Amino acid sequence: MAKFWRLIAACGMAACIAFGLSATTFAATPGNVDDVLSRDEALALSAIADADPCQRYRARSWLRQRIVREADLERYGLCLDDDWQRAPAHRPVIILIHGFNSGPEQNAALMKPIHEQHFACGAFAYPNDHTIAASAQLLSAELKKFAARYPERRIALVCHSMGGLVARACIENALYDPGNVGRLIMIAPPTHGTLIAHFAVGTDLYEHWLARREGGAWRRVRDSIVDGLGKAADELCPGSEFLGDLNSQPLNPRVRYSILLGTGAHLNGAQVAWIRESVCDSLAKVPGADGSAERLQKILDDIDELVAGRGDGIVAVKRGRLDGVADTLVMPFGHMSVTGEPRDEVLREVQLTILQRVR
Repeated sequence: MAKFWRLIAACGMAACIAFGLSATTFAATPGNVDDVLSRDEALALSAIADADPCQRYRARSWLRQRIVREADLERYGLCLDDDWQRAPAHRPVIILIHGFNSGPEQNAALMKPIHEQHFACGAFAYPNDHTIAASAQLLSAELKKFAARYPERRIALVCHSMGGLVARACIENALYDPGNVGRLIMIAPPTHGTLIAHFAVGTDLYEHWLARREGGAWRRVRDSIVDGLGKAADELCPGSEFLGDLNSQPLNPRVRYSILLGTGAHLNGAQVAWIRESVCDSLAKVPGADGSAERLQKILDDIDELVAGRGDGIVAVKRGRLDGVADTLVMPFGHMSVTGEPRDEVLREVQLTILQRVR
């Protein structure tokens, strides 16, 4: 766990450094001239990024609009298995929706038992840290196209983490609801956010620089921009405007909801208290950081996400619940391990639980 916290700190500092340098170095980055910022644009972006959080959010939107091309977005959307139409037509088509800074490949193990039962399957890929509303609109468009072509087929959505919010933002909005979703199964959804989102500054750095081997520097920078530059992390913070709007909407009465929440975090209350005191004490010694120390103290005082029995390492049980969903199960799985190969009885039980609910 010490390595985990060192990684967060290192990623956070490196991401801040990388973003601070990137605005003045884009102009010298190899690539198509149309894809590279001019020096004046880069300096303007740097000035905006140094302003208040709302300005930084708009800066990221501006940068993405400036860089992203239609061809970059072709990787996203609904992709069905080649043999999906061989499955019995009376069964639902099972669509996997991944979470924050993830993709269908990282979640594929969840679908193995469903594949083995010969269900029609597919996956929905989206920019994994772009705005959740934009991803919900893309999901809506894809499912509406499917409904127009196959009006008799029903859909069941199996979602991990933020994928559940993408799905809800689609089916609970009258404008976006495609009308063909009959089942929504959410695994570890951050229904009321996650305090870990406050520390998500280094996630793009990890995804595109530490966790991947292919692609040159410009390709990796570009992929990070296409992904959304961490906008979703802002929306995943408890109390965000997005979460307030989403959770004020009624559930879709035509959809059966299920939620699986994990308690497989690895720290106990004493260990979290030690981390809180150590971090806050260190920050309090930094000149001018009194306000930051106070804000951090409030966050860490309630960080059940990291406490065994209260959270799965990323999402706290109390922030995963959704009013009106009676079929809510609490199981001892970890947030990231639940998407991998079922190496223990807990993960096998999770997969069996999902299979039972899509039948």
